[in-house]
Amino acid sequence: MNNLRTCLLIATLIPVFGLTLVTVPPIAKTSLAQTQNSQEEELQKLLQQAVQQREQRQALQSIETFQQALAIARQLKERELEAIILSNIGFAYNTLGQPQKALDFYKQALPIYKEVGDRSGEATILNNIGEVYYGMGQPQKALEDYNKALPIFQEVGDRSGEAAALNNIGRVYYVLGQLQQALDYYNQALPILQEVGDRFAEATTLNNIGSIYHVQGKLRQALEYYEKVVSISHEVNDTLGAATTLGNIGGVYYVLGQPQKALDYFNQALPIFQEAKNRSEEATILNNIGRVYHTIGQPQKALDFYNQALPILREVKNRSMEATTLNNIGGVYDGIGQLQKALKYYNQALPIFQKVGERSGVATTQNNIGRVYDRIGQPQKALDYYNQALSIFREVGNRSEEATTLNNIGRVYDDRGETQQALNFYNHALLIREEVGDHSGKATTLNNIGIVYNDRGETQQALDYYNQALSIFQEVGNRSVEWITLGNLGFLSENQGETEDAIKYYTQAIEVKESIQSEIKVDELKASFASHQIDLYERLINLLWNKSDFKDAFNYVERAKARAFLDQLANGQIDFRAGADSKLLQQEQTLKNQIIALRQQLITLHNRPRNKWDADTIAQTETQIASLEKNYQDLLLQLKIQSPETADLITVDVASLSEIQDLLDADTTLIEYFVTEDRTLAFIITQNSFQTVTLNVTRKQLKDELTLFRDLGDIDEAHPQELQNLHDWLITPLQPHLNTAKIAIVPHGILHYLPFAALTDGNRYFSDNYALSTLPSASILRFLPEKRKSQTNSVLALGDADVPGLSPLNFARKEVQTIAQLFNSQPLLGKTATETSVWSKATQSGILHLAVHGEYNTNNALFSAIRLAGDTENDGRLEVHEVYGLDLTTTTNLVVLSACQTKIGELNKGDEVVGLNRAFLYAGTPTVIASLWNVDDAATGLLMERFYTHWQAGMSKAEALRQAQIEVRKDYPHPYFWAAFSLTGDGGR
Repeated sequence: MNNLRTCLLIATLIPVFGLTLVTVPPIAKTSLAQTQNSQEEELQKLLQQAVQQREQRQALQSIETFQQALAIARQLKERELEAIILSNIGFAYNTLGQPQKALDFYKQALPIYKEVGDRSGEATILNNIGEVYYGMGQPQKALEDYNKALPIFQEVGDRSGEAAALNNIGRVYYVLGQLQQALDYYNQALPILQEVGDRFAEATTLNNIGSIYHVQGKLRQALEYYEKVVSISHEVNDTLGAATTLGNIGGVYYVLGQPQKALDYFNQALPIFQEAKNRSEEATILNNIGRVYHTIGQPQKALDFYNQALPILREVKNRSMEATTLNNIGGVYDGIGQLQKALKYYNQALPIFQKVGERSGVATTQNNIGRVYDRIGQPQKALDYYNQALSIFREVGNRSEEATTLNNIGRVYDDRGETQQALNFYNHALLIREEVGDHSGKATTLNNIGIVYNDRGETQQALDYYNQALSIFQEVGNRSVEWITLGNLGFLSENQGETEDAIKYYTQAIEVKESIQSEIKVDELKASFASHQIDLYERLINLLWNKSDFKDAFNYVERAKARAFLDQLANGQIDFRAGADSKLLQQEQTLKNQIIALRQQLITLHNRPRNKWDADTIAQTETQIASLEKNYQDLLLQLKIQSPETADLITVDVASLSEIQDLLDADTTLIEYFVTEDRTLAFIITQNSFQTVTLNVTRKQLKDELTLFRDLGDIDEAHPQELQNLHDWLITPLQPHLNTAKIAIVPHGILHYLPFAALTDGNRYFSDNYALSTLPSASILRFLPEKRKSQTNSVLALGDADVPGLSPLNFARKEVQTIAQLFNSQPLLGKTATETSVWSKATQSGILHLAVHGEYNTNNALFSAIRLAGDTENDGRLEVHEVYGLDLTTTTNLVVLSACQTKIGELNKGDEVVGLNRAFLYAGTPTVIASLWNVDDAATGLLMERFYTHWQAGMSKAEALRQAQIEVRKDYPHPYFWAAFSLTGDGGR
């Protein structure tokens, strides 16, 4: 494990200081109030009603009433009153978050004000048009209209309007990153508002001045202004103004490293904006709550709030804040190690920021893109992005983010071994952090300075910096980085030979990391996070092993393996689509249809004679399919995050050693492997014994030997040398402890792809003496008994499915016919071997046997598939993500995937294998038999016929498979023909 440097991403907390000084023109006219004309009386009545509805926040009703009034005003040819009504309708639409409609009505009103010579009304409408553009994330357009309004307000002596325009111009300069100009305009507006006694608007401008100090890192000054605003807002009963400032105070406390206090203020502001139906500010607060949850180590909650904010921002067309939220979503994926997904979101945010001219947003996203390139090993590209960001942050005076980027540049130089250059950048960042009071940022940089000193061998200084960082992280509750510093302290202690201290720090780091992990409910996010820095477990396990603390070592081995899958089994089947947003479900169906259409197009392209293939079109179509599959995967994740079912999901602890021993029967030995860089550890467990053996084989040796075997150089050699070597490394040293007839194996890493049955001493195979089964982890044993069903009397056997473009499987057809005959069942062959049959009949079948083509998707394992016949209901591709929706909980005791590569899956560092094998276990069967490579049709047909014959005669499933393999190799000696299939789960009867 290397030192864990912290490269800061910038996930933006959006200030809420967008209180708008929009002047709503007066609507009552004295001349109308004095007339007796019935139309005019009706008009006056409607206007009064509309005003009352607006004051009661009944915007839709007020629009309807204004529309009635507008018709009468036009009949009476009251042009000025027509303009006033149009203005008020526009204002109401803007309040409802419908900016384009607001613009339409404002732009109808503007020429009328010019026609009747109402300069004050003209200025007011220009100001309001500017406000709509500002809300739509088009600050330059807003500035044009505000600058047109300002001289007119000054010309007519409208001091309140003048102050409104000054304030709004200041706001635009703020967004454009020109903070000093923004402050100048705010300071021009403030004395005018105090002069005219407009306390409401005074509070708005005080709030905006506070926001400047907020961004400049002058947090105490910002708080002083915000507190004045809250006081005035309460005085004038301005709940929205108070909510805005509560949000900003929350933002200050967030930067000050007090996340819980920040949450308290955000949660006070949110319901006020929701009640007022102020969608834009509601989205702002949702974004900020998400940011806090991200910081305190709850990434799934963060995603939930960001995903609530994003559609609102798109609905109200606030492009700037949309980009901010996209950037923040990228930050969550960045934090859990899904770097390509993070980059995708950053690259969506960047052009939006560039288009709307938001310089700080551009720099923020450039910093984050740089961070991804740094982490994927492209330091020069990272430096290019960091330097672009640094220039902008300095230009706009954003000190806090300047420090963030300096920190990140320091990390690049440290990775290059240029430690003095790194220290220069870190120390510069540290000075700014202290200046602006950014506690979490300060701790991050202290951690990184500690790493430099550790790299230089100056361990005491490294220790001092680590301890300073740790103290701050614990004080502010920043768990997402606290565990990194704990890991660094463990690494330092280990290198100094202080084993007990190293164990203490690694243990604490894992506790913090797992506390974060336990709050992530969605399995994809949990698996990604769990695999993040799994080296911590490896280092701790090695230290515990070295001091003969084998039981604790075993506990951490279990904790390092397949935790997301363990939680999946514990929670059982969940329908994430129940109660889902109908728009998401419609998007899902659209994506499905697009993927199906493209796959059909690909089949058509491949059906041409090979010499007439259009290689470019085929490649383009394959790329389109892969892109849509990724989009579909993202949509599935969004469905899970937003599902109300998610909140009730639980996280379970791994089983203790004694519990695992109680779950084993007297005739079973469990072998659990843990592969490290330099050696492999083996735990051998029975009902009443616990043994450990160190195996002198490295991760690289295992990978190289297995790769050589999979190349299948000589299929005439029944006992390949590679399998003999693997047997010598993995089995021979354990042999004295293997005294039962059944062996359950928990592989690790590359060993998931090893055919244990075929390991050989040169004369006999491992499976000659033992009935073998595999398990994802030993803790899975606790869930197998509940999956077992009392009887297995029926089979749903499908074979040789009619799939365009795929060759027929003649032996598979015979295989299925034979199996169906054994169980007095009707086989489904050719066109009748449909995916629809699986969905409709598998639930009532004790055995699901699929003798068809399998397809492993190397780009996206969730789309690996069993290839069945299509029909009007289903396309014939039974994909991994769909299998999770199958219900095999009531009747199914066995699933046999008699197809190619059905046990292969995408393996991450947390030992999570995304593939068909585990998907069927989740769906409810206790046992899956699947293949590790492309299998021979004839040999597989014979193997399956012998397996079922033995099982039906009374053997256990594992023993039946063992006997079938022994018999098949009489005709097909090489392991390629008989050893591909292995049994996962329950090997019993």
